[in-house]
Amino acid sequence: MGCEEDLFCGIKKAQSKEMSDLEKKHTPVIEAPDAVKAGESFEVEVEVGKLLAHPNEAGHHFQWIELWHGDTFLVRLDLTPVFSDPKLVIRITLNHPHDDFPLRALARCNLHGVWEGTKSIRVE
Repeated sequence: MGCEEDLFCGIKKAQSKEMSDLEKKHTPVIEAPDAVKAGESFEVEVEVGKLLAHPNEAGHHFQWIELWHGDTFLVRLDLTPVFSDPKLVIRITLNHPHDDFPLRALARCNLHGVWEGTKSIRVE
């Protein structure tokens, strides 16, 4: 079996704009401005299950959400089933002007592995 067939191998991403139900349930959606000024804080929201509801029960849930700026780690939210929603809202500050490092959200489903969503953001 190759990595493509193993849900716990690598990071999963939506393969096209026409997302499957599995992709809609698992892909993190990032809400943030398209452009920000270096050194000024702004709000970022990351939500999984936004495009299509995902279960949040003991046997099937998201375990954590991480937010990255390119390869720079920003924050991690650990989740518990039933008692927490798979949503992260935080104010962040980006200090380095760059057009080619998107915001990246990673989220891990206990049954379907790690999924990634991205949003391009311009730091001026």
